[in-house]
Amino acid sequence: MNGSNGKERKGGGDDDDDDDDDGDEGRSEFGGEALCDRGMTVVNWKHSRIPELARALGCGIRQGCPKKYNSEDFDTMWLITFQYTLVDRIGEGTYGVVYRALDRITGDVVALKRCLPHHESSDGFPLTTLREVTILRELDRMGGRDHGIIGLRDVAVSSSRSGVFLVFEYAQHDLATLVDDHHAKHGRSPFKPSEVKRLTLQLLDALHFLHSRHILHRDLKLSNLLYDHRGMLRVADFGLARRVGGSCVSSSVGGVHGGHRRRLRGGERGVDGDVITHSYDDDDYDDYDIASCRLTPKVASLWYRPPELLLGAERYDQGVDIWGAGCVMGELLRGRPLMDGKTEMDQLSKMFAFLGPPSSEDWPGLHELPLFKSGEIEIPKRWQVNNDGLHLLDVFRDWGCPPGIRLLMGLLKYDPSSRLTASEALATDYFTTMPAPTPLSLMPMFPTKHSKLSH
Repeated sequence: MNGSNGKERKGGGDDDDDDDDDGDEGRSEFGGEALCDRGMTVVNWKHSRIPELARALGCGIRQGCPKKYNSEDFDTMWLITFQYTLVDRIGEGTYGVVYRALDRITGDVVALKRCLPHHESSDGFPLTTLREVTILRELDRMGGRDHGIIGLRDVAVSSSRSGVFLVFEYAQHDLATLVDDHHAKHGRSPFKPSEVKRLTLQLLDALHFLHSRHILHRDLKLSNLLYDHRGMLRVADFGLARRVGGSCVSSSVGGVHGGHRRRLRGGERGVDGDVITHSYDDDDYDDYDIASCRLTPKVASLWYRPPELLLGAERYDQGVDIWGAGCVMGELLRGRPLMDGKTEMDQLSKMFAFLGPPSSEDWPGLHELPLFKSGEIEIPKRWQVNNDGLHLLDVFRDWGCPPGIRLLMGLLKYDPSSRLTASEALATDYFTTMPAPTPLSLMPMFPTKHSKLSH
């Protein structure tokens, strides 16, 4: 894992405030704990709130440190865990600060994400941390690392409220920094079209893996996509990820969006052949045991937020991730964001210019969306939108790849029920036409900004 600084792309719609706490002078950034040879020592766990996390995750509580790393040991959350040698601070975001460290037992370079307890005093242990750990543990057991999901190796804890660290595999870069830095210097993307094709292929494979397991990421953006020296893409930051009922992924919320998909009832079979074993009503809503399609619209950074969320939809499906994938693909090709609004209204205006304004013909459920229905937002007529040179077909006029244009337009459909699914996108002719996706062994390498490690 790498860390991206949320301030670098503040215009990207990171709505929550970043935490800039660097710790007091003479105290460790690891919650004030003592450091032993700059390695983290976890002490006094009985007086911490860590047992709450252990109970929530169904982990055992155990003292001691394993002699060597074993993935099976992750069934136990070690309260006195591995010793990590702190190397440097490599980034921060809304939900945590990320450090690079050295695992003193295995010798591996890892990323430590300190989870920030924004609302712990009133809500107990940070909910985003519980979700992220629970989902990543499950995905890891299912083979998520083979499908582009960041690997969670361990949970390290300390005695202070801020001393909870998720230990991830380390990746040298996040795509936002690579793209921003290269575009600032050269005015274009750091990736060739065939390399973008490889990255898009990896991203869609990761989404297919998630969605087939009824998990929505809900915060896809370049800064949450990591890139290592082997050309591998990793989807990271699952703090907003949610497990949803099978009907939210296998079908869609057609009653809300007006699409051709419908919600499945208990005992029915989804399009992937999965039998829906529970029946979920509109009023079923739980903020942790996600068993409903009714979700908050305040997810996904602004530049990557789909139109249904901007118009207030509370029931949505995997289409939110598919829209994000389309924005990411276009940004990798262009070298800059497709739609970089400063406010939600500005984002909608840029969206209408890039895709043309929606109509009830191509989005039947448009008039039922809350902000449109209340009159807070009006959709302009096509002739009222000045999109001279800003439309998708104008922006990518010189690309010369009709299959790629079709894929991009399929991912960025206004009507979420009409968007391509990840599996449908993977089957498009974009990936079989020339140029072929660049082999991983030939993907570009970039110099890292982080200091070299001395073991």
